[in-house]
Amino acid sequence: MKDLTNLKTYIIDSDDPHEVDDAISLEIKEGNIKNLWIHISNPCKLFLYDSNIDLDARRRNNSLYLTDQYVPMLPKDIIEKANLANNKISETISASIEFNDDGSINNYEIIEAIIKPKYQLTYEDANEILELEPKEEIELIEIKNLLEKSISFRKKQGAIIFENTNSKILLYKDKVILNKSEKTISQIIVAESMILMGYVTSLFINKYNLAAAFRIQKINCNPTEILNRYKDSEIKYIILKQYMGKSYITTKPGNHESLGLKMYVQCTSPLRRYLDLIIQRQVYNKINNYDLLSLNAVSKIIDYSKNRQTENNNIFKNDKLKYLRLFFIEENKSIYKIIFVKWINYKKNIALVYFPDYSLELLITLFVSIEIFSNKIYKVKYIMNDSNFLEFIY
Repeated sequence: MKDLTNLKTYIIDSDDPHEVDDAISLEIKEGNIKNLWIHISNPCKLFLYDSNIDLDARRRNNSLYLTDQYVPMLPKDIIEKANLANNKISETISASIEFNDDGSINNYEIIEAIIKPKYQLTYEDANEILELEPKEEIELIEIKNLLEKSISFRKKQGAIIFENTNSKILLYKDKVILNKSEKTISQIIVAESMILMGYVTSLFINKYNLAAAFRIQKINCNPTEILNRYKDSEIKYIILKQYMGKSYITTKPGNHESLGLKMYVQCTSPLRRYLDLIIQRQVYNKINNYDLLSLNAVSKIIDYSKNRQTENNNIFKNDKLKYLRLFFIEENKSIYKIIFVKWINYKKNIALVYFPDYSLELLITLFVSIEIFSNKIYKVKYIMNDSNFLEFIY
C-alpha cells in the first residue's frame, strides 16, 4: 500500500453528496513530469464477497436517488467508513496517469493507497478557483489543463462530447421545480477523470485477463454529418442519440466508440453501483494476490444486474412520472412548447419530445390530427390523466 497523504488531494462533488467515492491529485516528478492521480474509495475491504452485506448490495444493484428519498446500495455504516472526506485518511484504489503532449496516455499504474484529502470542494467552489487561477492552487489548474488535453485527444479518436443542457426534478418547500443545468468546467474535468479511471482499469483488467463487465458501444452513424445537419437545433444531441447504437455490457473487451476508447469499464462508484464494486474487488484481489472471481461468476452477476437494473429503472420512471405530473398541474399553463423528436409507437401515440423551456427530454402520449415532423416546434396542451405517460394534445 502506497502512502499518498503528502499529495494535495481534491474532492469535488455536489453540495450534499450521499456517497463520496472519488478524488484527484497532481504529482510533479523529476524532470517536471506531471502525473494525474485518481483515487477511488475501497469499500470491498470492509466486507467479503458473498457476505450478507455483499448479497444485499447485489440485490439492490445500485443506490436509488429518487425525488423525495435516497435508498443506498450499501449500509450507512459502510458508506460512512468508506466515504472520502477532508483531512480523513482513507484507503483507496488509485491510478497514476502520465500523459503525452497530445493528451494520450504514456504510462499508468494502479495501486492500493492511502490518501488524506486537503480540500473538499463543491463544483461551484472549484469553478471559482479555475476561473480566478490563484497561484496557490496551481495543482488544480494543472489538473484541468491535463484533462482538457485528454478530452481533445479522445475527440480525435472519435469521442462525442454531449453539450446539451439537462434538467433535474427537485422538491423545494413542497413545490416541484425543474432545475436546468449546464455542465461547468469542474463537472467536465471530474467526468473526464472518471472516464480515464475506467479506461486504465480496463487496460489493467485486460492485461491480467481478469473477468469483468466491459462496456461496449458502436456508433452506427456519421455523428459529424448529423450534428452539422441540425447544428442550430436545441435537440441535435437528442437526435444523434437516436441514430447511435446503445451501449451494452459483456465480459469481452471491445471499443466504446462514443468515448473514443478501445475498451472501458465503469469502476468509479463502488459505493453506489454493484458492477463497479465487483470490478474494484477484482483489481484489489489481483493487487494482493487474493482469489479472483471466475468468468462464469462474473457472467452470472452481469445477467442478474441487468434484470435488477430494469426493475430500478421502472422505479425511477414511476417516480419521475409522479412528480412531473404534479409539476404540470402546478404550472397550469394553457400551452406548452415542444420540439418533436420521433414517434416511439405511432399506433399508441407515444412520442419522444423535448420541452425547451425546461430542458426536458420526455416520452409522452401525443394526440395529433396532422403529420408530425422531427425537429419542428409545436404548441400542445396538457391533459390530466392517470396513464403510464403524460398526455398532451396538439
